[in-house]
Amino acid sequence: MNFCRKLISAGMASCLMILTLPAMAEWTVVDRENPELPGSRIDVLNDSNPVAALIYGEGQSKTYLHVYDAEGNQLTMSGMDADGQDLGRFPHHRGIFIGWNRIHTDLGVDDLWHLRAGGRIELAAYEAEICDGGVKLDTTMNWRSRHAEADENLVLVENRRLTISQCNGRTIVDFDTTLTAERDLRLDGDLQHAGVHYRAHHTVGDRANETSYLWEPTGLEDRGGRLISDDFQWVQFVYPKGDNWYLVTQLNAPTNPTEELSWRDYGRFGFFHKDELAAGESRELSFRFIVQQISALETAGQINETEEARLRALAAEYYEAYLAQD
Repeated sequence: MNFCRKLISAGMASCLMILTLPAMAEWTVVDRENPELPGSRIDVLNDSNPVAALIYGEGQSKTYLHVYDAEGNQLTMSGMDADGQDLGRFPHHRGIFIGWNRIHTDLGVDDLWHLRAGGRIELAAYEAEICDGGVKLDTTMNWRSRHAEADENLVLVENRRLTISQCNGRTIVDFDTTLTAERDLRLDGDLQHAGVHYRAHHTVGDRANETSYLWEPTGLEDRGGRLISDDFQWVQFVYPKGDNWYLVTQLNAPTNPTEELSWRDYGRFGFFHKDELAAGESRELSFRFIVQQISALETAGQINETEEARLRALAAEYYEAYLAQD
């Protein structure tokens, strides 16, 4: 099993708790105040180079993950500047993130997607492990309603595991989460404003006519960035940033209750489903994101037949490896 051990087995054996051990491994984890944004960040570094960063804390309404390329360039969107002012188109889209814009409980209806009217998805605790090939971040997130005081506003508890690794210049993020309802609830909304999504850097919005998408299965009717299927395997996004070109592949685990795929040319895409959970009931969701630099398309914004065949073959290989993970 080569191909970077089939794109890094999700098991990633030989994990070490991060205490005083960073000198023993090329991977390190640093929790610090964020000099670039409000709040704090948990940096995941490989040989001191940034690979990913979990953004959280004061001034952040949601906890999300930034992704970097092999050269340390940030590829995902922050949605704000260092002063907390909105930055870019649709600034509530941030990195790799999760949310629903209509969550119904006995407290009322909460929008934990835009998070403009109150409510929060906040980091309550985390544990980091340095592993053979990368880092695991096991986090606890509290999803809080705007309709009650802090001691009574918990809607659900999310246990989000982020497994972060690199392979031949690719940055790989396994996003595995368990959502446990604290009260009877309904996760509702529409596919453009709910689910687990990737948002590219805000500068991509200025070059939206140069971006492209592919997905599997084929033959679906594209209803203006909305596709319906109960058998999604993956979606691919090709986009420019500066002088470089990138491919992001999001793999959808067959156990996910996915209903729809949402995509936008400015670089926000992800899978969506509606759900109902009784108090104490849980829902597990799993996705893998693979981010890599690629050669520019022959024609920006258009994937020709040769390029499509190559990208589809790559996605099929990624998906096979994902299904075969330990």
